[in-house]
Amino acid sequence: MAVNHTQRAARAWPILCKCAKQRSTITYGELALRIGIHHRAIRFVAGEIQEYCMVERLPALNVLIVNAQSGIPGHGFVARPDDELETAFDEVFQFDWSNVPNPFDYARDGTTETALVDAILLGTESRRKEIYSRVKVRGVLQRIFRLALMRAYDGQCAFCGLSFEEALEAAHIVPWTEATHLQRLDPANGLLLCANHHRLFDCGWMTLGISGTIHYSDPHAQDGPYTASDQTSSVALHGEKAWLPSKPEHRPSVESLRHHHSAHAWEGPML
Repeated sequence: MAVNHTQRAARAWPILCKCAKQRSTITYGELALRIGIHHRAIRFVAGEIQEYCMVERLPALNVLIVNAQSGIPGHGFVARPDDELETAFDEVFQFDWSNVPNPFDYARDGTTETALVDAILLGTESRRKEIYSRVKVRGVLQRIFRLALMRAYDGQCAFCGLSFEEALEAAHIVPWTEATHLQRLDPANGLLLCANHHRLFDCGWMTLGISGTIHYSDPHAQDGPYTASDQTSSVALHGEKAWLPSKPEHRPSVESLRHHHSAHAWEGPML
């Protein structure tokens, strides 16, 4: 059975928040003892917490997990350079962690991200609604949504086919701030896009037609100048078919696409 480091992070989070309030640190061994695991595995727990804090632009709470001899975090701490550790400690101590819910709380009973992704891709609307109410934290919800789209799109950008995982992002067609709770976790309201095409889509320079055709706002390159890379990433894709999920229920819905067209003044019979 695979180790669920997210479940362990759920147990470690309140301990670290209490340390922050008390302006104290905790050693790898002490934290391991508190959450009932071997001290060598704490680096994975710290990694989960560090990734969340960095994505959400929170102070690096994992800086409080330190080596017993040196009093500083191990080599896995990358949220701040070594010469800024004092600043990292100060930021964590001064931050009010009581206003931040435990982002890993959903995993306390052993629920994994994989199980949640399965539920999003295979489940009903009521199941997605249940996940939304259970996870609650926006950053975690968006991470799970991205993992679901990664699977639905076979890890490729829908517009250009880029498959570098680090460069792929989950784009909401109806933006998060306007979407219903169900739409926020509905693959049919999403596109897996590389970072560049995500930005072009969000600002309305590119869109997707109902038939799955990519549209670019300046198809004849009249608003140039364009570099060769610009051409490849925009003009050359106009009229091409997007890479979409094999399952129809995971493909962008007509409702969501119509919303994007209207929001960015896209018109025409080809849409």
